[in-house]
Amino acid sequence: MLGRTETLDRMERGFNPRNVVVIGAAKHNQHRWLKAHLPFHQNHGHVLNVNIDENEWPGATELGIQNYRSILEIEEPVDYVTISVPRNVVPRLIEECIRKEVAIVHIYTAGFEESGEEEGIRLDREISAMARKAGLLIIGPNCMGVFNPAVGIRQSENQYYGETGNFGYISQSGSMASGMVAEANAYDVKMSKCISMGNGMVLDVQDYLDYFAEDAETKVIGMYLEGVRNPHRFFESLRAASSKKTVLVWKVGQTEDAARATQAHTGTSYMQESLWNNLLIRCGAIPIESQDEMIDTVRTLSLMPFASGYNVGLYASTGGHSTDMANVFSKNGFKVVPLTDTSYKELGSFLDLIGRNFVNPIQQAPAEHFERIVNILSRDENVDLVALEVPARRLVSDDKFFDDRVRILKEAQASSPKPIVAIISNGYPKLDPDAEEAMNKRFTREGILAFPSFLSGARALKTVVDRQVLNGYLAD
Repeated sequence: MLGRTETLDRMERGFNPRNVVVIGAAKHNQHRWLKAHLPFHQNHGHVLNVNIDENEWPGATELGIQNYRSILEIEEPVDYVTISVPRNVVPRLIEECIRKEVAIVHIYTAGFEESGEEEGIRLDREISAMARKAGLLIIGPNCMGVFNPAVGIRQSENQYYGETGNFGYISQSGSMASGMVAEANAYDVKMSKCISMGNGMVLDVQDYLDYFAEDAETKVIGMYLEGVRNPHRFFESLRAASSKKTVLVWKVGQTEDAARATQAHTGTSYMQESLWNNLLIRCGAIPIESQDEMIDTVRTLSLMPFASGYNVGLYASTGGHSTDMANVFSKNGFKVVPLTDTSYKELGSFLDLIGRNFVNPIQQAPAEHFERIVNILSRDENVDLVALEVPARRLVSDDKFFDDRVRILKEAQASSPKPIVAIISNGYPKLDPDAEEAMNKRFTREGILAFPSFLSGARALKTVVDRQVLNGYLAD
């Protein structure tokens, strides 16, 4: 049984390996794991193929990958192994990985304890006992393993590599892991690492929390959880991690009906939602309710300057949008306050106030006045934060308009200590997904915090302002 320090050392060795082995690549699975890890093979160490059936070797050879019948035939050190074989073969392969002194084995294969079947449970316990006795770390089973874009270890061949960020993610679901990587990337939010951990046979949630808490590349930790097996150990690690970094927790299975699904998927048990959220908050973590909210919050943490309070100055493109915007922000904990007399006088110097409401939100002003409005709101002494609606369809159809809005928002933010954010109104028909992704990425790359709706913006901003105000209060 490994201690905490040795476990973290072996995790680091496995996540940044010298060489990688794939066991079980074959035609029927399109050699998926060889293709997933191919960037590592091309740029860092070797990816090596192990398959006892030599008829399956040509697919690896075509990828420039050397073949072996057993991992024990490989003379080079191996730190990370992906296993994709029938479950009854896994114990023998684990034994060979132990003899080879592998650091981490990722078991893609399913059908173990989570199946509820006697044979699956027996195999699970057999493998776990062998691994724990030998100090072999196991990710899974029933998972997608590690995504480390820095070295090109991936969960699928469609994932990016080379570009890295500061967002570390832990997921008990494979699809939720790969989905988070893809959706975050659509906003140009890059990962430090993402772990699809499956059933947690040996390495469990708390081990990954401990790792990310010490990982220099990771600044924000996110989690998708269906449940925890060792609540005491989990909350102990969560408290420690939250004292060093921001931790966001998206927990499903929050009702007894939903818990039956999580029990069947990862074998985890039910905890009452109110108790769970209270424990999260006491540990210093932030509860999250969806993938979109997770990404919005990560972007806000990364891009938003400090906000001193909840008074918000708003600009909306139409009268109807102004009332909706004010309603959403006020219902989510912000105060849509009157502006100062100085601001109203300046607005009245160039806007026709008849037939329009400029109390706050400012609304329906001609586009040529946008820059002056942004500057007025950013200077207003009653306002702690500024949110401005920008029409998405105009952004993607008019490059000059897009360039101008980027310039205005960047210059305003550079000259003001207050957060200045954009709300991108999409409308109907919806934008082409590629155009929308390009728009979102550009805003992030320009350092501009932009949200796809009033609600997504208000929720993410409130979460982060709460944390900033609390931290400011504690610092005082």
